[in-house]
Amino acid sequence: DLATANAAAPFVAKLIEIRAALSSPADRAELIAFIAQPGTNPLWIRALGDGLRRSGTTITAADSSGKLSTVFTRAATTAADAKAPVAARLAALALLDVAPYDTARRALVACLAAGQPPEIQSAAIKVLAQHPLPAVTTTLIESWRSGSPAAREAALAALIAREDRAVALLTAITAGTIKPAEIPAAQVQALTQHKTQKIAALARTALASVIPPSRAEVTATFQPALTLTGEAARGRAIYQGRCLVCHRAGDEGLALGPDLITVKSKGREALLTAILQPHQEVAPQYIAYDVTTKDGNAYTGIVVRDDATGLTLKIMGGGEIVLPRAQVRGSRSDGLSLMPEGLGAGLKPGDMADLLTFIEMLK
Repeated sequence: DLATANAAAPFVAKLIEIRAALSSPADRAELIAFIAQPGTNPLWIRALGDGLRRSGTTITAADSSGKLSTVFTRAATTAADAKAPVAARLAALALLDVAPYDTARRALVACLAAGQPPEIQSAAIKVLAQHPLPAVTTTLIESWRSGSPAAREAALAALIAREDRAVALLTAITAGTIKPAEIPAAQVQALTQHKTQKIAALARTALASVIPPSRAEVTATFQPALTLTGEAARGRAIYQGRCLVCHRAGDEGLALGPDLITVKSKGREALLTAILQPHQEVAPQYIAYDVTTKDGNAYTGIVVRDDATGLTLKIMGGGEIVLPRAQVRGSRSDGLSLMPEGLGAGLKPGDMADLLTFIEMLK
């Protein structure tokens, strides 16, 4: 019964997800009837939605009679309520992730307003991004100015993931709605090296002012850093601003690329080359892959799982994308690193010496 099931909510949620993924239409109706009971656990609704996605359908399609509509309407109200606790709003947004778009739309847009907590903005963007609609693209671009740094990062990931959105992003940059300098080096590289030539050409024009100079020129510029005496404290600040989202250093940072403690003994010249020319030598476990899905999304990351059931990508910022095998259209790699070129932009040789010293002194 419902009370017994609630006592083991996470376990039951996993069972619901598995059953939904393997379900027939009759099974789905039975699952929805069980989950739609008063007092149901929100975890189960999310599990139902995740499982149905794995099977190639959605709650919107499966719940044609709208048994869960009241739950989703209540979640939308909570998500949009600026006076509600952040934890409650995030839980509501997790439900809206599997809700019909028309039910969730107004609440999601409200969550993007200026002054909203960064985690609310980011969560709302991730929910919006799954809907391949022109209106969503417009919302992501129009909310750019009010977005926190974390929200902008989420918005960029969403805009670059689909070709139609990437074109809209570059059009907005050309029009001045978004400034080229607001696009991080990793995304500049992703756009200017896009597999679709039309997008790559648009990017080279729209982002011309921030495209890094030639490798030889950059390397020559920073050669003095090899002999300068750096200051580790200043180097740590540079690490926190440019490297922390992909590399651990002691007890800081995210483990997407190599832990900097493991590479510090390579010597200054090798470290400088790795920073300025990240594609010159890439260990197999850090090679980036481009994965496209049947619903038109594209993701770039490091493959950490690839088996008969699907694959898992680690992406910039430390997140993971789990893709069921049935949703994957294809994957490819050019043997390049996920680390972008251009990370030296805005730095002077003395700054680079500070960063190198910080890495060398890690314990």
